[in-house]
Amino acid sequence: EKSSLLTLEGDYQLTLGAVTASALAPHQSRLNMGLFNAIDEFFTGPAAEVEMMSASEQREQAQRLNELQDEEETFGLAEKSSANIRQLSSSSSNSSSGNDSNDSGGSVKLLLSLIGGFVAIYFTYEYGVGNGVKVSSSDGSINHPAILPTDTSTNLDAVPTTFTKETLHDTRQAATEFIDLLRNYYGGENKAKAMLVESWQAHWNLDKDAILSYNDGVDDRNNDDNDDDDSVNNPGERSLGKKKGVKKAKNILNNPDNMTPEELSQHHHHKKERTTKLVTTMARALLNPEQTKFTIGTIGSSVAAGHDNCHYDSYESQLERTLTPIFAAAKMDLQVQNAGEGGGCGDSHKNQVFCVAQNLSPDVDIIHYSWTYFEKGGAEEQREQLVRWAQHMPRRPMVHHLVARGKANTCMADSAENVALDRTYALYGYNAFCIQTGLYFGGHDYDTEIANDLNRFGWQNHGDGYHNTTRYGEALPDDDPRKESLGVVYRNWHPGPLGFQIASDAFAYVYISGLLLALDIIEEDMDSGANVFERWFDTSAGRRVLDVEEEDRHVGQRQLLQLPPLEKMPDPHFCHPLYCNTPHPPRCLNYELPTFGPAGIPVDSVTDDWSLWHEPNKWNYMVGKVDIAIFKKKNDPEWFEKCTHLDACGGMTTSGKGTGKIVYDLPVEQMTAGLVVICVCCGKKISESMVLNNDNLIFKLNDRVLDKKDMDLYPVDKCVRLLKGFEEDGYEKEEKMLLSVEVLGGETEVKISHVIVL
Repeated sequence: EKSSLLTLEGDYQLTLGAVTASALAPHQSRLNMGLFNAIDEFFTGPAAEVEMMSASEQREQAQRLNELQDEEETFGLAEKSSANIRQLSSSSSNSSSGNDSNDSGGSVKLLLSLIGGFVAIYFTYEYGVGNGVKVSSSDGSINHPAILPTDTSTNLDAVPTTFTKETLHDTRQAATEFIDLLRNYYGGENKAKAMLVESWQAHWNLDKDAILSYNDGVDDRNNDDNDDDDSVNNPGERSLGKKKGVKKAKNILNNPDNMTPEELSQHHHHKKERTTKLVTTMARALLNPEQTKFTIGTIGSSVAAGHDNCHYDSYESQLERTLTPIFAAAKMDLQVQNAGEGGGCGDSHKNQVFCVAQNLSPDVDIIHYSWTYFEKGGAEEQREQLVRWAQHMPRRPMVHHLVARGKANTCMADSAENVALDRTYALYGYNAFCIQTGLYFGGHDYDTEIANDLNRFGWQNHGDGYHNTTRYGEALPDDDPRKESLGVVYRNWHPGPLGFQIASDAFAYVYISGLLLALDIIEEDMDSGANVFERWFDTSAGRRVLDVEEEDRHVGQRQLLQLPPLEKMPDPHFCHPLYCNTPHPPRCLNYELPTFGPAGIPVDSVTDDWSLWHEPNKWNYMVGKVDIAIFKKKNDPEWFEKCTHLDACGGMTTSGKGTGKIVYDLPVEQMTAGLVVICVCCGKKISESMVLNNDNLIFKLNDRVLDKKDMDLYPVDKCVRLLKGFEEDGYEKEEKMLLSVEVLGGETEVKISHVIVL
């Protein structure tokens, strides 16, 4: 039977068909896209999908890899970045309320409850359909991504915490054992901290006294009892060998050895800000009785997707397996969402940051960003956009940047733009980790090896100088070919499993160190009899917020430094204020895969001429040939599924010579800038022929035809900016705004991959 599943608020789902929500839970990213056909294919797909690629398919993949390499293999050609501020003309929060009801029992009340429940289900269904959800049916209706409520306020005073002293001790034991494991694995505490903590772009201070209290000010900024960890002279001033290898930065701008007293004071203060945000993120997740899952989400390129490896070996998959037992001890689930996508669809960081609230769950706790090989010429604008928009998501997540390469003595902290972001957004936890920098900070002499023709960062080299395979590879028999495959540091320009492992370990070490600091403070409050909520949440407001007025604080209780109100965020350095100072993150409807959050733009109507299309994704798509051969020989369906990558191009499409109309109901209440963007698939320059030069494609806003002469390519060449902002060319914000896309025929196929508004 076809399943008819209506996705409702949060983790709750109403199942109207044969397939239960629990059975479909592992495929939630596809469900959120409304791809019931993908579910059918998963359960009933042909056996050929798990067979070795044909020779023609191999040639096609090889050609595509070459194209992707041309797009991505640019890390040695990066130009000096500069702020790219576009000149634009100048130009309520969502809320939802829930009604709590208590039934003391009795047949009459029970009957009334049942009637009320059926009525609620009916109206919820009607609400869902009216907001973009189309239930699967036998008539071939298109299933567009669901539109979900975005705000769920909780009265924490009315909900007792489930985080008990016993749970705290269990969590601490699991966390401590993990930290000890990594210290032993990397050769001791000092070496582990050097590689996994001190090698980050900006410094962490993971000592207990490194957390800011509410009254900390400028005069307290030099109170750092652990100044020695700031020196960049160790891992050292190394001289590179003659062979081309990892570059060495000439001028590290955040080097404390070269700072004035005032700069050093600011430096220590930023470290405390960064650490405080980390600790508060962990504490709020542990204590909030309404939160049962901790979520880390990655947006990025093929590096983030884990291409040329099994999906199982991506750093996100490794990180999820590593952290799951620790959060299980805290009675929480842990999910690391991998929304990485290769370059074949034409996307980059420039357009995907606009879709962070759909590509990832809106209630994500930490966001990762990784676009190393796309960032030539600088990407400060997009990183700043992401950090600022993330603060308008429910949990105000930290943003951490993964760099696939790095320099020998710094993680790109020789860039004034990077340092500006580190300092400005330290309060919000922003930071970056570089894979090669982390390896260099362990002290291995890669430079001499490179001079002697051994470049461990070259393609298909095994062993990173510390280990010859991953920790989970060490458990395999010596004659298992996977053991050697898991020891590859870089498959090509993509990291291999061993390269990904240090990234996973660096994130895990920092996060769990922050969790341990949070546990210490929570235990102090428990022992003193204090309300554990009051340090971390504003309970008087009925829901958790991040800033608390002075008069709401209990005298004598040490309060952590709170984030400033959203309207008091610092002025942007690189992104235009019209787009960066909005009270909401962008709304996006992304038809590509994967997505983990709800769509932000509902479909008002669509003709039968349009269909939802996705690129076929076999298990061996973008998996390295060594692993393909290994798992083909094993012929294990479980491993075919573990290897399968999630990303695939897609969109709403009309066939050649076809006509059709699709209408999007733009979310006017969340549109303050007035930006409207359409992206098409697939390729970098495709929008010129498919959109701008296609006379058979027209756009209307409330039945008014938009002039293509006023449009431009933005934010990436596959996208067209239909409107730059309100009051541009006479357009003003209206109570209802319907964007129609009409195809009048012709030879050009139209594929819409994204609709973006801000």
